Amino acid sequence: MGSQPENSTVDQAQGLARPMAAAMDKMAQQKVLVGFIMRAVLAATLVAAFGLYACAERPAPPPIAAAPPPKLPTVVPAPPPVAVGDNWQDWPATPGDWAYRQDPRGSVALFGALGGDAQFLVRCDTRAGRIYASRSGNFPAGETGRMTIRASTGLQTYPVANTDSASAYVAAEIIPADRHLDAIAFSRGKFLVSVKGATDLVIPAWPEITRVIEDCRS
Repeated sequence: MGSQPENSTVDQAQGLARPMAAAMDKMAQQKVLVGFIMRAVLAATLVAAFGLYACAERPAPPPIAAAPPPKLPTVVPAPPPVAVGDNWQDWPATPGDWAYRQDPRGSVALFGALGGDAQFLVRCDTRAGRIYASRSGNFPAGETGRMTIRASTGLQTYPVANTDSASAYVAAEIIPADRHLDAIAFSRGKFLVSVKGATDLVIPAWPEITRVIEDCRS
């Protein structure tokens, strides 16, 4: 009888200890769960922060501009060939212009492109009393040839040779009284100069030729 109260106290103490232990176990489990949740939240925050940093450090590449289409080459059509018939008076005139001038030898009329050397010239040499018709170009050394001048009323052929000047010309010597000079001067619109080995010249008959002829006849 004397020991029953003591046993009753122990039992009570044990009965109180069990709920306290259970509560402490529950609190420990909650702490573990809270710690796990906090670690998970921290890890997710770090991942999100790293993703934002990576996005900030790597800007999106600019869009690639489409290449312009290649340009087609410009094709310049070749000029149509000039039809050349048998009648030289239908041929196109040689491009050029006439010029007249006087010098210590007498006077000279020159035909050619502006700013270039004369292709054909008619000179009055007052000392020699001769007219010289000259065409640009040279024969091989030691060779001579002939120059044919066609006018609307006829033609005449003259012997020609290289000139002694530094310029490359072949020249025909003509006496001022030669009537073919009048045919050249008054040819209808143009006359033709032909020398073997050179391109024919279709030259307009302008007053400059007449002036040179008259200079030598006066």
